[in-house]
Amino acid sequence: MRPIVFDQTIGWLHPAAGKRGVVIAGALGFEDLCSRRFLTLLAGQLAAAGFPVLQFDYPGCGDAAGDHTQPGRLASWIGSINTAIDRLKSETSVTDVLVVGFRLGALLAPIAVAGRSDVAGMALLAPPASGKSYVRELVGLSRIVDAALRAGASASDFDGVEASGFRTSAETIADLRGVAWGEDLAVRPGLDLLLMSPQTAPAHEDLAGRVVASGGKTLIKPFDGFERMMSRPIHDVPELPLSVVVEWAGSRGNLSDGEEVRLVSEPAVLEGDGYRELPQFLGPAPDICGVLCVPETLPNDAKVVLILNAGAIPHIGAARGAVDMARSLALQGIASMRVDLPGLGQSGAPTEKRIPLYDERTRIDVMRIVDWLDRYGFRRICAIGICAGAFQAFHAARHDPRIANLVMVNPLCFSWNSSYALDMELSNIRDNARGLQSVDGDQDEQAEGKGDAKTMALKVAKRALRSAMELFKSALLISRTLTGRSVEGWMRDLTRRGTRVLVVSCEGDLSLHEIARHFGPDGRRLKQMNGTATALIPAANHTLTPLPARQQLTELVRQFL
Repeated sequence: MRPIVFDQTIGWLHPAAGKRGVVIAGALGFEDLCSRRFLTLLAGQLAAAGFPVLQFDYPGCGDAAGDHTQPGRLASWIGSINTAIDRLKSETSVTDVLVVGFRLGALLAPIAVAGRSDVAGMALLAPPASGKSYVRELVGLSRIVDAALRAGASASDFDGVEASGFRTSAETIADLRGVAWGEDLAVRPGLDLLLMSPQTAPAHEDLAGRVVASGGKTLIKPFDGFERMMSRPIHDVPELPLSVVVEWAGSRGNLSDGEEVRLVSEPAVLEGDGYRELPQFLGPAPDICGVLCVPETLPNDAKVVLILNAGAIPHIGAARGAVDMARSLALQGIASMRVDLPGLGQSGAPTEKRIPLYDERTRIDVMRIVDWLDRYGFRRICAIGICAGAFQAFHAARHDPRIANLVMVNPLCFSWNSSYALDMELSNIRDNARGLQSVDGDQDEQAEGKGDAKTMALKVAKRALRSAMELFKSALLISRTLTGRSVEGWMRDLTRRGTRVLVVSCEGDLSLHEIARHFGPDGRRLKQMNGTATALIPAANHTLTPLPARQQLTELVRQFL
């Protein structure tokens, strides 16, 4: 995979030898976080089948420059699909393309490519039935995820829709409501269509019929595993939909000259307002995808913040928090690098089987990134991670003295054992159930009394299970302490070495229980250590979705450094 920069966005090119390429138009916001790994694996499999593939971020989204506040966002998103097609053709020897659209990309792709003669087919994955339908879903997500957080936060003058911390302006919402595959949508004669959806709507069938009427071929398939994949960012993705898309693309034919195209171009640099970003793909395997963000003028002290994944969330961060932190720090003269660890986001997969998110061998990959930063000239490295990222930052710092500063945010685990594995498995079961409920949650409402009783029973069961899990973890902690494996001892070793540590928790977060388990009530013994500091962020969830919480974390990091 090779990074490229075009039209104020970062793209990731998967080279191959075929004359037909693929452009992937992905999702937006929280759906992007849930699907980025899936689309990256799809890109890799298509490239292995001979198709050069380009992934990219829409203007103001992901790694691209700008944000939601700029006008004309919808038009720029549609235009970026065409720009990506043109850039793929200029970077490789492809003569035509297939466009794969996922969610928002699937809604916009037919509009973007209308009238183009170089698009041989479209694969529309989980397309909304219309722009109105998409906005309804966005508003629903906002009410579920963000409403409670807004109730505990300060008032905001934002007048658009905020869903899982991702903001869409009122202008863009109004423009999205007007998007539909109307009768005036041009369908090129001979264009082939793959449509995969968890639920096929009349608008989907209408488009498929018009493709057939224009002489194209249509294949409609279910999207197995969609609900689970979209319940939250996960490290594993459904395999069957990947194979369906790759098989469909292969059946369209793809001439090859037998030689992979690898053009030598200038280093990819995204010039922003007060920052410069250099996307990287670090080898050897498992390859690591990352973006180095530096101030316009790099200061002499050469310090850098290494931003690790929060759980399985890709390197852009929850609510785009990692991107915002990186660019905000750059304005303060501080460089950063946000990365996807192996098996996450857009990085390669480790060859050996690992414990998802919490394998201590991943610290070796963190240290590989530190090696690269060291060669680049950075001598003062601060590793920061949220949730599982805090675990990886902690264990990398234990083994690498070049990590002079450590920031752990909402750490749910300091030392992995079987109790945490059981906890994670129960969490996965709960998310699977949540995903299934999302399919038919709007179809009928339960009687009020029955629903209240069921909700209360679930809450009681959840509290009981949580209490049992906490006792199990504490029991194993006693066992490990007696055998010499003490988290407190590891932390003392770190601080004696001179590493400064900041531990941040959100108010009411489960990480407070984990800290108390290892360091006493209220983390008393941690606070008494030289070189350590703690902080509490109010009105926030585990991944710091609310904007004020993310801004407070960035300011804490700036002050810490």
